[in-house]
Amino acid sequence: MRNTPVPTSERPSSMRRVVAASVFGTALETYDLYLYGTAAALVFGPLFFPDSDPTAATLLSLSTFAVSFLARPLGALVFGHFGDRIGRKKMLYVTYLIMGVSTFLIGLLPTFNSIGVLAPVLLVGLRFAQGFGFGGEYSGAVLMLTEHAPAAKRGFYAGLNNIGPVIGFVSSSGLFLLMNSILTEADFLAWGWRIPFLVSILLVVIGLYVRTRVSESPVFEQAQTKAADAKPRVPIAEVLRNNPKQLLLATGANISQFAVFYLFSVYTLSYGVTELGLTRTTILWAVIIAILINLIAIPYASALSDRIGRRKVLTTGFVITIVWAFPFFALFNTGNFILTLVAFMVMMVGYSFVYGPIAAFMSEIFPTAVRFTGSAVAYNLAGILGAAFAPIIATMLMDTYHSSVSISLYIIAITLVSAICVLVGRETRDIDLTADNH
Repeated sequence: MRNTPVPTSERPSSMRRVVAASVFGTALETYDLYLYGTAAALVFGPLFFPDSDPTAATLLSLSTFAVSFLARPLGALVFGHFGDRIGRKKMLYVTYLIMGVSTFLIGLLPTFNSIGVLAPVLLVGLRFAQGFGFGGEYSGAVLMLTEHAPAAKRGFYAGLNNIGPVIGFVSSSGLFLLMNSILTEADFLAWGWRIPFLVSILLVVIGLYVRTRVSESPVFEQAQTKAADAKPRVPIAEVLRNNPKQLLLATGANISQFAVFYLFSVYTLSYGVTELGLTRTTILWAVIIAILINLIAIPYASALSDRIGRRKVLTTGFVITIVWAFPFFALFNTGNFILTLVAFMVMMVGYSFVYGPIAAFMSEIFPTAVRFTGSAVAYNLAGILGAAFAPIIATMLMDTYHSSVSISLYIIAITLVSAICVLVGRETRDIDLTADNH
């Protein structure tokens, strides 16, 4: 049955405010995350693990990167619980503050040379806090868009949230690139790397103001009018009891996009420098230009999913990723900037066809009463399986086999897992968000 419109409001001006709040919030959160990923690949090794050899230092640094993903399911449980019980909007204020303050404090951290082993311990603690906050941030922002949007454009509006990470990545990488280009190597390692972390506090203030102008989700408010005993007291228990299949399929469907993006945006930085002898500036420029494609491809793929269905668009993205896994490294390994850019751009098209419609798919697969919890837990479990260890696994594969072929096979294998999960599940485009059960 075609989904019935929820009696929402959403006049164009109201919807624009929801889009602005969600996209800006997700942009800041991903600015924080990707900034850390860039720093972990390029500078945290010598600053926080100086006694290690270069490969070990990179692995240790990337391990701190993975800590965020281990913290995310905990954040998903906490913020999902309260998001389903007392509201989406309230939780988004809390997650926003946690992320922003943690990132700012990383910029103030003393290094190993100043305080010894306490430096990496504090770094790991703040990275954990980042992950804990993000565990509720992304899913809450997507839900606000999904539950405010007109039924026929749900995929498009939910997908718009996913241009936030593009903005966040380009901003963080661009600022990192700027500091790296205008400072000497010594100054950059001494203090220049801190600037991008410190300026995030200004974005927090703006983001909090933007979010005050958005109303609570109308779908959530409608659900609140039901009898109190219809609301789950412990949403995660309800998910595990009544929606285990949805949780499993939603988690699996997300693994590929996580792995592909973090291999692309984090691992390629260290691979390009250590294996190909390219400069950080060259690789960052290629990554930034390629990621800008998502600003067009994500909205297009999301809107297309409203017309032909989520599964068809997602499957197209998986096919592109699998087909391009070997050409990607073949072109990258030439060391030629233009060929590298082609490799990166095509990979980002495949990624966009997954990352755009996956936003609506994740929200639609769970009923309203547990939608925040279910989607947040699934998304963040996928982050552990797909992204947390992807740069580490790629580094270890390269160190063991001395060939990018092993990494291409890894990309293909993990993408097949996501494709199977989407194909096993049913189409979600026509689901009624207000129904008690899906």
